[in-house]
Amino acid sequence: MTVDGVVGSGSMSAAPMPAPETAPAAAPRGRHPIVTVLLSPILPSTWMAVFSILIGFIVLVAAFAVVTSLFSAGGGLLILIVGFGLVALGIEAARLTARVERWRMSLTDDRPLIARPYKTLDPEPQAPFERRIRNWAEAEFFDPSRWLDVAYVLISFPLIVLEFTFSVVLWSVAVGFTLAPIGYLLTRDMPNIHWYTGAFTPGAVVSVLFVIGLILLPITAMVTRGFALGHRSVVEGMLCISPAEALRRDNDRLRGSRAATVELEANELRRIERDLHDGAQQRLVMLAIDLALAEGKIDANPAEAKTLVAGAREQARQALGEIRDVVRGTAPAILLDRGLVAALGAVAGRSSVPTYIDSGLDPNERLPHAVERAAYYVVTEALTNVAKHANATRVDITLRREPHRLGVWVRNDGKGGAAVTTGGGLAGLRDRVEALDGKLVLDSPAGGPTMVHVELPLAAWAG
Repeated sequence: MTVDGVVGSGSMSAAPMPAPETAPAAAPRGRHPIVTVLLSPILPSTWMAVFSILIGFIVLVAAFAVVTSLFSAGGGLLILIVGFGLVALGIEAARLTARVERWRMSLTDDRPLIARPYKTLDPEPQAPFERRIRNWAEAEFFDPSRWLDVAYVLISFPLIVLEFTFSVVLWSVAVGFTLAPIGYLLTRDMPNIHWYTGAFTPGAVVSVLFVIGLILLPITAMVTRGFALGHRSVVEGMLCISPAEALRRDNDRLRGSRAATVELEANELRRIERDLHDGAQQRLVMLAIDLALAEGKIDANPAEAKTLVAGAREQARQALGEIRDVVRGTAPAILLDRGLVAALGAVAGRSSVPTYIDSGLDPNERLPHAVERAAYYVVTEALTNVAKHANATRVDITLRREPHRLGVWVRNDGKGGAAVTTGGGLAGLRDRVEALDGKLVLDSPAGGPTMVHVELPLAAWAG
């Protein structure tokens, strides 16, 4: 226990505690629920909910008509190829509707909505027509997220009709009753208009209607907001993934990326150790032996010592070359100096299998260094596997840059049957790609052809 004070002879006086210079500000208090209900007819959130229901009615009625028409026409024509096209148009119309609906829900609640992941239609640029059709069909007709969009359109159509109908009726009654006094004042002197009130006076009836209208206004406003929030729950359940699920997926992806990075670095260290041990280290041992022998013969046999020194110099030259190769193995000089297109051109020129490059990049275009290295090693490892195992006669390398990613395709006409196995070259490529949050897809049916497709994000590595 500590007491601030002055100690005298046999006495101790405690000094008063200093008052804080600034008292902490009181936390802002929210509006009372009753006040919120009473003010709800004039709150912006209420009118955003009204606007949201109006937009939703227009969008979903139109979407329901389009989707059902396309499915009906496409179902009747499935025996023909055009039927599948019409059904696919209906699916894409539902997907567009889902995108509009996620935006519409932000009008009443600014919490972010995370769309379900869709299968992407990203075939190989030079793929045969049959492969393009298969990739399109798999992305279009076997994607659960797209079918959820279709189900949402079918389910939400009756919901939005009920929401719109009840909202219009409630607002019409509430506003009409509230404006009854104004209507009475404007029409009471008109000879052709008579207010039938039975045993009650018109003033009493108008007063009662006005009070009922005032009561109905906040009720209608809260019901409208409830409709909007309830529809948002439907959108969240069918068209979105929860923030917790998105966080879990990001966590799994980052965990896998970290594991791939650790494994990649370990493989690189093992490669460097192996190359140094098998190459440069042996050269340096031979160099030391030659110099020791030369040192013993320099007086007795100068000619032989000179020969040994010359051999040692050659050993040193070869050791330097092997060390340079090891260092360049981490980042080739042409890749560092001239970029990916030039580096791949040099690799294709040295390939034992005829290799052709179709690049959508400018010859001098530079990408983030990590992306260039990954793409370079994907191609070089793929070419090495082709030379060793594929029995191919041709390799096609395709590069395509999109705003946020780089696509690399390496296709050969070999025997196929390649697979990603633990410890294999393709597993190392997959680890290198996943370490950059990329994706590697291998398609290698028995009999060929084999295609390695890699997607590498650009924005995350631009620095």
